Amino acid sequence: MATTSAVDRLRSRIGHTVAPISATVEAGHLKRFTEAIGDPNPRWNTEAPPTYLVALVPASMHLAEAEEYGKGWLNGGPVRVGDRITATARVAEVYEKTGSSGSLLFIIFETDYVNQHGRTVARLRGTAIRR
Repeated sequence: MATTSAVDRLRSRIGHTVAPISATVEAGHLKRFTEAIGDPNPRWNTEAPPTYLVALVPASMHLAEAEEYGKGWLNGGPVRVGDRITATARVAEVYEKTGSSGSLLFIIFETDYVNQHGRTVARLRGTAIRR
């Protein structure tokens, strides 16, 4: 079982956000990103793939006491060249499970990506695990 102080400290962060980070989607940056990931889809000339958002506005909840294990995306709409995106990250859940190797603490974090019109264009949901 994780120490009570660590669990309580992490649970106290549920719902608290980090300072929002904003950036504008630029055509040249988007082009370099799609070249780097090796995706020649012409759609990405004017629209950003969802994973681009992490490179554009890398808002994250770094938790020194945990290792990051997985991420999932919920897409709310296209992100286009010229859009101004603001990312806000927060701890969403903290829970414990006991497995064959002992107790594990799961920290679920979410990052919302909102465009200049106030529309949520994506949500990143990630899991970090602490032994």
